Amino acid sequence: MIGVFSTVVSQSRLGRIKLVIIDNPAFRVHYRLTFAILLACTTLVCSRQYIGEHIRCIATGVPNNVVNTYCFFTATYTVPDTNHSAHPGVGPVHWDSRTVRHSYYQWVPFVLFGQALLFYLPHLIWRTYESGTIALLVNGLQRLYLRVEGDKDVSVPGNRNIPSEATRWSKMRDVMNHLDTVTRFRLNRNWAAVLIGCEVLNLVNVLLQMKIMDKFLGGQFYGYGLHAFDDDNGNRLFDRVFPKMTKCDFHKFGPSGTMQTHDAMCVMALNIINEKIYAVLWFWFVLVLLPVSVSALLWRIAQYMLHSRESFNRLLLREASPGARLDPVDLAVIARQTTYSDWLFMYYLSGNMDGIVFRDLLHSFATGLRKEPGSQDSDDDDTAPLGKAI
Repeated sequence: MIGVFSTVVSQSRLGRIKLVIIDNPAFRVHYRLTFAILLACTTLVCSRQYIGEHIRCIATGVPNNVVNTYCFFTATYTVPDTNHSAHPGVGPVHWDSRTVRHSYYQWVPFVLFGQALLFYLPHLIWRTYESGTIALLVNGLQRLYLRVEGDKDVSVPGNRNIPSEATRWSKMRDVMNHLDTVTRFRLNRNWAAVLIGCEVLNLVNVLLQMKIMDKFLGGQFYGYGLHAFDDDNGNRLFDRVFPKMTKCDFHKFGPSGTMQTHDAMCVMALNIINEKIYAVLWFWFVLVLLPVSVSALLWRIAQYMLHSRESFNRLLLREASPGARLDPVDLAVIARQTTYSDWLFMYYLSGNMDGIVFRDLLHSFATGLRKEPGSQDSDDDDTAPLGKAI
């Protein structure tokens, strides 16, 4: 079983670390953890090595392999009103008996795999739209700080050599002569809108899938996990949703041409796995995915309301880019003159850049904002050194 899960994790990239982050931890819970969990559940359902045959039926006068195949591909049934029977739901069927047919077990692996794809879909949409924008800008700017021949370098901890302050700022100015920072940010304003839209899609996906699973299990999913540890009610609920013994009617012609009905009793070994899978999914969806998805959107709302405050910018940007000694004047300009879309794009840049690189980029961005018509600030000398950092 460990081998199965390790294979799924390696194939789903759960253990891989990306150098450039383009989403938040809540987003990654959906397309990495949940995607891997659902793939692992699909693998378990399809693996006979843990439970043997998925179904084994007993019927007199019919070969076992025939009745097993027939009852698996057709719907078996239980009789909920049966009392004093050897197994729950298995007993004689009378003309007024109410039967419940069970055909879901044919679809469980397909449904689980489809759920995994749905959890990966928002990430696929976002990654396709983003198309490496952050990575291209981050890598391009950080190459400015690589050692080049003839530069006077200064040593920094970790055996890294970076160009001197004057050289770095000179290179930054050369790049900004060809690339206006403000324009670059505003070309990516839809970047933030699409990211937030995909985060909303994550929450909608969780609610939709809970509804689908409730419909799939005959309206039993919402209260499924509440009775998981209740020995009495839990067993009754699990036996009702995933019966271990079912019945199946096999019809064939006898020697005289008359129709014969063979009453088969089937052991549903697959349901031992199914009931545990959906118990785990209930706890994962209700206690992890739903709170995480809602909290992520609430955090976005808080960011939108507070992004124009200088103290909030200082706190978040310092946390996202440790070691960046940011100019308080630049932070004040950013707080007054940026939209939330520009701010969010800059926030993700700060989390992927070295502190020194991001400080210079922030200064260049603030300088461009000061030059805009109607700006409250003025900075005629764009070659001025960075202000006193915090």
